Amino acid sequence: MVSTEVGIGVTGTVDLVITRSSLELPAGQFSYLEVGEGEPVVFLHALGRSASDWTTVMEAISDGWRCLALDQRGHGDSVRPDTYSFEAMEGDLRSFVDTLGLDRFFLVGHSMGGTVAWLFAEKTSGRLRGLVVEDTPPPNARHLYPSVPETPPEPVSYDWAVRRQLFQQLNSPDPSWWNDVSKVTAPALVIAGSANDEELQEIVRRLPDGQLNKIEAGHWIHETEPESFVNALRAFLEE
Repeated sequence: MVSTEVGIGVTGTVDLVITRSSLELPAGQFSYLEVGEGEPVVFLHALGRSASDWTTVMEAISDGWRCLALDQRGHGDSVRPDTYSFEAMEGDLRSFVDTLGLDRFFLVGHSMGGTVAWLFAEKTSGRLRGLVVEDTPPPNARHLYPSVPETPPEPVSYDWAVRRQLFQQLNSPDPSWWNDVSKVTAPALVIAGSANDEELQEIVRRLPDGQLNKIEAGHWIHETEPESFVNALRAFLEE
């Protein structure tokens, strides 16, 4: 069952109604934002953020697409269970789109959300009209992530256990996450924010239908260069 709260977002002179809704999935109660009409585009946020991280982008393309941004487990107003993993988050995404009856859709992911998007696309590419990943290659054993203390050094808005458990996974990633990228047969756009993007270039070469767009704005491209990010996203969605 879905309960809805209504909020107003303003872009220029146009008032947009952005709804915040909740629904029950197997892992518990999840919250999400929605605005616009048309083909669905699902957004997945980074670690420590929430669905509202995508508000500016959603407003910018809501004239032609139905935009939905999910608070992933442990974040925002969604459930905070005992267990966190990229596989569990991919399962949450699958339950989310199934519950809403989204047979085919565009998927946009950044950082943690980008990893979840890669996992979904590798398993179920046929359901995607297209995949957009912001500055995030699939996890691989080339990187070592710092250990995470039991408690956060300062208050955080999300469940700190997410960081602890996901960093453990990132330091011992499933090899298939990197090796199976060639199974992503849907059109894919990888947006790189750094000049040092060899891994992203390698990934795009292995994608059957992939393209790379460079916007040198750091890791948070949709925040630091929102207009450039929206232009790249819109061009891809319109292809």
